[in-house]
Amino acid sequence: MIRCRRFAAVVTILALAVGCTGQDDPQAGVDTGEDNAVIDAIFASWNLPGSPGCALAVAQDGTLVYSRGYGYANLDYDIPITPQTVFDVASVTKQFNAASLSMLALEGKLSLDDDVRKWLPELPEYEQPITLRHMLHHTSGLRDYLNLFPLAGRNDYFPISLDQILAMMSRQRAPIFQPGDQYRYSNTAYMLLAKVLERAGGKSLGAMARERIFEPLGMDGSLMYENLEEIIPRRATGYDRDADGHVRIVHNYNFDVAGDGQLYSTMEDLLRWDNFLHGEEKPLIYPLMLTEGYLNNGDPIGYAQGIRLDEYRGLQTVGHSGSSWGFRTELVRFVEPRLSIAISCNADSATPGILAQQVADHYLADKLGPEIEDEAIVADQQDAEEAPEPPSLSSIELAEFAGSFFSVELDATYRFAVVGGGLVVRIEQESPLEVLPVADDRFEFGFQPQGWSGTEQVSLQFDRNRSGVVTGFGLTLGSERGIVFEKR
Repeated sequence: MIRCRRFAAVVTILALAVGCTGQDDPQAGVDTGEDNAVIDAIFASWNLPGSPGCALAVAQDGTLVYSRGYGYANLDYDIPITPQTVFDVASVTKQFNAASLSMLALEGKLSLDDDVRKWLPELPEYEQPITLRHMLHHTSGLRDYLNLFPLAGRNDYFPISLDQILAMMSRQRAPIFQPGDQYRYSNTAYMLLAKVLERAGGKSLGAMARERIFEPLGMDGSLMYENLEEIIPRRATGYDRDADGHVRIVHNYNFDVAGDGQLYSTMEDLLRWDNFLHGEEKPLIYPLMLTEGYLNNGDPIGYAQGIRLDEYRGLQTVGHSGSSWGFRTELVRFVEPRLSIAISCNADSATPGILAQQVADHYLADKLGPEIEDEAIVADQQDAEEAPEPPSLSSIELAEFAGSFFSVELDATYRFAVVGGGLVVRIEQESPLEVLPVADDRFEFGFQPQGWSGTEQVSLQFDRNRSGVVTGFGLTLGSERGIVFEKR
């Protein structure tokens, strides 16, 4: 069991090592003369009037060596980003969820090898059990709710709860692969793990993280976003650009369900956590958190518990990225030189992973290996098979696909109709989408999953009975394969 007394000792060390100097420049924290110009140049494109920006913190051996804000946290009131600005760090949350679960495992309140149905019996009894460890390692095969809810007609800003996610997953007929057979990133798994925490630990992820992590480590700028009405001091607003290049707010204030994301934190707080977990005095949860996952065939997956195991220019790294509505984050630690970098930006177009590499190039110039140039793509000697021309269907032929189709798994109805000589579909009460034929009985339409700025193609393969009458279809979006619809 990890006791608060041990946490307190760590906090004392961190309070001395990781703190803000309160310099005259409100955007600046700790910096050194030689680093200032180099690092600031890296972030120059984010340090512009009327622009969202980024916050950066760098620590060496747990000691903060650089901390600064660039650009604006809020464009309504011209509030600059500072080292104290609070960001939605999105999937960086997953390691805090995993840490809380690991603490309960060490206390004997659950086992990471438990069948998830021990804690969530509402889930179907699949052919092979899904364990908590499968879920932590993204090898569960669970479909991603960020795709399922929009496919069910709930747009980006529709409020969602853990109970709604659990109900959605209870209707899924099967996972997309047998647990342990593949690695496929699943936000659903971490949302369900937050529900497991509630039942096994008696508290929400937010309450558990606050009591066991944030308060003991002095992470005063951190909280799990579980109440959309809560006032969060120094919170940044998330932004993106529209088709004309104008900055717009995309911050999803309705999304207040912690599990796969929704940790709000400062970059200095993230480094306090980073030094606690990876520093010289390892906590009891460290072996669990950093044990790499493996597939059923023995292949390693490069992922532990909410932490990616990777390398950059010959140096081993541990960390995670985060992507949410209007926010992009990177937390990375270079294991051997013990250098940690935390960057968060309040703009969808930001690339904090690349920015972190550029910062590392400066601080670790004498330790990094040579840059690996992109290998030229070797053209296939065989001529690529040309895709068949899409069929041209008349209004009469398209009418065969018209009607209402219902999916038990999504609890949603798709209504197809012929409009203006083409086929359209309405997902519940959403606006009609154009559906285009691509092959015999196969159609596609453009779709935007939750939190994404791009468009994906949804594929529909229609089924017919022996008389040739359309009876239903199977839907595929990325890993969400084979969602069954039946004609009403």
